[in-house]
Amino acid sequence: MARTLVLFPGSLGDCICFLPALQALGTRGKELVVAGREMTGAVLGALSFLPQKFSLQTVSIERDLFAHLFTPPSDTKDERLGPFFSSVTDVFSWSGSLYPSVRMNLERYCPGRVHIFPFFSGQLECHASTYYLRCIGIGDSLPHSLQLEEEWQQWGEEYWRRNGWSSTRILVIQPGSGGVKKRWAADGYERVAQWWMNTGGQHVCILLGPAEIGEEVHWKRFGRVESSLDLAQVASILSRATLYIGNDSGVSHLAGAVGARGGAIFGPTRPDQWRPLGGAITVVRNQTYRKENPNREGISLEEIPVQQVINLLDQWSGSAGGAK
Repeated sequence: MARTLVLFPGSLGDCICFLPALQALGTRGKELVVAGREMTGAVLGALSFLPQKFSLQTVSIERDLFAHLFTPPSDTKDERLGPFFSSVTDVFSWSGSLYPSVRMNLERYCPGRVHIFPFFSGQLECHASTYYLRCIGIGDSLPHSLQLEEEWQQWGEEYWRRNGWSSTRILVIQPGSGGVKKRWAADGYERVAQWWMNTGGQHVCILLGPAEIGEEVHWKRFGRVESSLDLAQVASILSRATLYIGNDSGVSHLAGAVGARGGAIFGPTRPDQWRPLGGAITVVRNQTYRKENPNREGISLEEIPVQQVINLLDQWSGSAGGAK
């Protein structure tokens, strides 16, 4: 079967922003092969974003195979690339746009069917999702919330039963971020967690990632801490949460993708380019403060007061109904 190869080197948040474009590419009648980071395969395997009749395969972009694309082409075809590209008829790459050797190597195997674009880093005045859609010739189209694959829906149900949460409202907090400059003050999240638990019969689940190694003991004072889940399990928890609050992070993008309700706290980054799409995630930002302090790292309680976040969650809580 003819295959379309997609090369995409982005991290979690980038991957979620790329999903609408990937959906569009995946419905063009060919097997879709996505070369991305390890977490890309985990995310795509957890989300049901292509009709069943379309085929998807994921491979690691860190394989030596793809590193050879960056080397100067030789007079003979590379024996490592040839077999892989034997059934590839189209290539869409957001990797290697600055390296002529990448295009030259790809054109040897897919002449006239190679499309290479710069990776989005905020260089245009649009949202990342819009940028990727425009690359493949599609206008603005905001993504909708996605369903989890059945396996991960069942995992979430079992996780809820195991924790005795069947009739409990759960607030999921993600207090970290890959960049310290994007983190809201820890005591802000602590006070939000305490407010939620003090309203009676409600629990907090705190998600920590690799950037928060060593913080588990601290956060256990404020809720159930999960720090070793894979991304499919994180997505399952987010999809069942009553409410969510987190920073501008990949997890917040994942929360939006699976339909979570709540908020994402923004500081130095631009919501018009990076806000989570697809769910019901409201951006919390102090634009006036940021204009006056554009280079301030971290997000203080002066910039985003605790009560502002509580008010947002309180509004969402009223519309969330009973526990999921």
